[in-house]
Amino acid sequence: MTCLLCCKQLIKEMTISDFWFFHKKKRVCSYCLSKFTKIKKHICKRCSKSCIEEICCDCQKWQKLYPNYQFKNESLYFYNEAMEEFMQKYKFYGDYRLRFIFAKEMAQRLKKYREWVIVPIPISKKRFSLRGFNQVEGLLLASGICFYSALMKPFDREYQSHKTREERLQTVQPFLLTQAGKSTLYHKKILLVDDIYTTGRTLFHAYGVIKEALPKKVQTFTLVR
Repeated sequence: MTCLLCCKQLIKEMTISDFWFFHKKKRVCSYCLSKFTKIKKHICKRCSKSCIEEICCDCQKWQKLYPNYQFKNESLYFYNEAMEEFMQKYKFYGDYRLRFIFAKEMAQRLKKYREWVIVPIPISKKRFSLRGFNQVEGLLLASGICFYSALMKPFDREYQSHKTREERLQTVQPFLLTQAGKSTLYHKKILLVDDIYTTGRTLFHAYGVIKEALPKKVQTFTLVR
C-alpha cells in the first residue's frame, strides 16, 4: 500500500494486524502526518481558535448575536499549508480516498459523543452532482461514525473559499431542517459536524435552523480550525 498523499510505500510501517483488519490500515506515512498541526493548548475555549485569551474576540461577537446559545466547538487540527493541500485534493479535486487519512483521530475524539445525534453539514444537490460526495459525510463514514442527515441545502451561490471574511459573515441562511428532523432531533443532544471552521458563519447558520427542533443541547465539531 502507498501513502495517499506522497504515494510512497507504507509496507514497512504496517503491522501484522493491519493486513487482517482493512479498516485499520495505515493510509498515510508518518512524514506526511507530521506536516499537520494538531490542536493542543492556548486556544479559545469556545471555538478552538489559537489565542491567549479564554474567549476570543470573534466568539464574544457571536455571543452578542446568539445570547441564548452556549456555543462550543471542538476541532482536531489547525489550518496550515499541508491542510490546505489536503482540502484542495479532497474537496475540489474529488479524491475520495483521502477521507481515511484522519479517520482514526476522528473516531477516537467522537467516542464521547455516543449519546448524541451527529448531524453533518450538507451540500446542495448541484454541488453533490459535481463532486460526487459530501466531504463531511465522507469523513464520518471513514471513521465509522453513525450520523443523521437532518439538514438540507437547497442552493449554492459560490464557494465559501472564494469569499472574503466579511462576505462569509454576510452569507444568508442556506439551510433548511427536514420535516423528519424536527421530530427526530426534539430534545436531543446534537453535534453539528463540518470539515472546517473559518469564521463560524456556517455552523451558526446550522444552529439557527436546528434550534427549531427544540434540542436539549447543541455543540459543534470540525476537523480543522
